[in-house]
Amino acid sequence: MDEAESLTAELLESTSELFANHYVLDRTPWLFASRRQYVEWKIALAEGLAVDPYSIIVVGSACTGFSLSPSKNFSSFHSRSDIDVAVISVMHFDQAWRWLRDLSPVAALGSKNQHRLFEEHRSSLVFDGTIATDKLLGRLPFGAEWRTALLAAGKRDPTRGHSVKTRIYRDIQSLREYQVRSIAKLQTKILADRMDAGSEVPEALSTLDEQE
Repeated sequence: MDEAESLTAELLESTSELFANHYVLDRTPWLFASRRQYVEWKIALAEGLAVDPYSIIVVGSACTGFSLSPSKNFSSFHSRSDIDVAVISVMHFDQAWRWLRDLSPVAALGSKNQHRLFEEHRSSLVFDGTIATDKLLGRLPFGAEWRTALLAAGKRDPTRGHSVKTRIYRDIQSLREYQVRSIAKLQTKILADRMDAGSEVPEALSTLDEQE
């Protein structure tokens, strides 16, 4: 059984909560050779972001080796993959939230895509305890310092040559809920695909509707 098959098997046999706990939130990410390398990488990045190193969690395909996005069909981590980093910081979340609250979408965000992103934050992301720093970084009050830190992280092993991107979460619960929802969506897709193909559905997935 290869890595993708092993990860899929675990996904099929776990609840979304358990999978998020063991394979995303509390592990040494796939990309890192050791726990020591991961911690030292986080310490260096944390200094530039002005956060605690343990508030930084590498997520996405750099964490699991494969994308858990339902739209990416378990695509493996590759040379052009981004390094997705969750930063848990109430201070930076509140700074970004105040900036968004006071911002005039017409005066400050000119393009249609920027206006859409502004409205998306006001209608949902902020209420979920999330700031899509990866899309707004250049405009945030602390954006210049964070951009410098992220560029430096992309020049250190093992993330050398990759674009390091962040999202801010107000607390660990917000990050956990975001990951659990994403994993549940992937499980739902797998369930639908298996039912369409007439395959046996694992018990953990057969009760997925009850979890939600």
